Amino acid sequence: MLKNHKDELILLSTILIISIVLISLDSFEYLYNLSRKYEHFQLDEFFVIFIAISICTTFYALKKYFDLKKVKNRLNFCNQRDTLTELKNHEEFFKVCESQKKYLILLNIIDFTNFNKHLGFKKADELLRKAALCLRDIVYEEIKEPTYRIYGDEFAFYYDKDNIKEVLESLKSKFEERLFEVDSYKFYMHLNIAYSNTKPKYLTAAEALLAIRKSIEKSISSYNPQKIYCTNSLDMLNIIREALDKNQIIPVYQGIYDNNSQEIYKYETLARIKKDDKLISPFEFINVSKKFKLYHKITHRIIECAFNDFKDSSCEFSINLSYIDIINQNTCNFIFSMLKQNPQIAKRLTIEFLETENIADYNILIEFTKKIKEYGTKVALDDFGAGYSNWNNILKLNPDFIKIDGSIIQNLLGNAENINLIKLIVEFSKMNQIKTIAEFVDSKELANLIKELKIDFSQGFLFAKPNEKAQICL
Repeated sequence: MLKNHKDELILLSTILIISIVLISLDSFEYLYNLSRKYEHFQLDEFFVIFIAISICTTFYALKKYFDLKKVKNRLNFCNQRDTLTELKNHEEFFKVCESQKKYLILLNIIDFTNFNKHLGFKKADELLRKAALCLRDIVYEEIKEPTYRIYGDEFAFYYDKDNIKEVLESLKSKFEERLFEVDSYKFYMHLNIAYSNTKPKYLTAAEALLAIRKSIEKSISSYNPQKIYCTNSLDMLNIIREALDKNQIIPVYQGIYDNNSQEIYKYETLARIKKDDKLISPFEFINVSKKFKLYHKITHRIIECAFNDFKDSSCEFSINLSYIDIINQNTCNFIFSMLKQNPQIAKRLTIEFLETENIADYNILIEFTKKIKEYGTKVALDDFGAGYSNWNNILKLNPDFIKIDGSIIQNLLGNAENINLIKLIVEFSKMNQIKTIAEFVDSKELANLIKELKIDFSQGFLFAKPNEKAQICL
């Protein structure tokens, strides 16, 4: 609190010291004699003291004025600058009119979170500051434009000329040649760079940058309006929430064809969002639902609908579950409750495990499999040949079906290596009393080859497309 009144304390201390000095030197008597000597000026002691105080307070007020001006300038600087890097901040960036500039460029340091983990936040901030200042200098040297820090390790600048690719390649090369040092650590850093001249430029450049971050090939790319880089997650979040509120999450069913009896054996349940008489594919909303922790609600909704749709039918059907469903205790409790309440439906149900490459703990999956089999429910494994690498774990799961990965099936015709792999999978399956299902069967030629290879079932548009309950015969 005393720091806030530093100037006042200094002023009072000065007055106190001067007063002591004046008293010790009998200065008041001198001032009295002086005032008598110049009595014709009509000055007295009190007026002299008043003048002295006025002069002091004037100097004090002037000091305060310049201090406040200094603080104001500092506040203005802080309002316009990023406090860590001293680059212009995102507020200043968005004050620039996009239409006045040809290109907007966004870039980020690749995997900077790794530096945070390795160095700790304090040293990582020091490293980021050095990188930001280096980037600022290179950009200004190349194109005489200011660099802005948007947030985190993401930066931006504008450019007006046509040689954008050459400039960005040169900028990237110069930055990545620099060796950054923090304490005894030395690092090279690399950049992802995206640019756009399509309005709104910031959003389109952000989409391009997101695509580059996911890419294992490109590190510099422009926004391509002909290519959809990603779904706007916030818009999709609104669609998902509305769909959950209005029961627009619906199942569709795709028939699985028996290659021996030559008829539909069972139906796979697939999730869709029905909006304005259109069906939205799970590829557009599943990842967003997982990101915002809504995926379990979709799973619950699909299970309820499927059980209701098949309650008066004798058909077999399957429901897809991912590993995050299995490790969610509420979802597990809900599934076991549905199986217990509907024992006849449970016997016609197959649980199909998806995203098998993401299984972190097979013991959890094995335990879950044992429990659902107590109700007579069967088990299928998706993406076999791609997602599963440990065949010993497959035997521990004791599945009833394996679905051969569609990428293998699609490249089966004329591919001796894939054919030999299929033969191995079929032989392995028959030895362990496991039925096989081929995915993505879309031609008669492929269907005939699959039958020759003695795969038990086929699934694909050749035999059946996903349809709502009203459009299939149960």
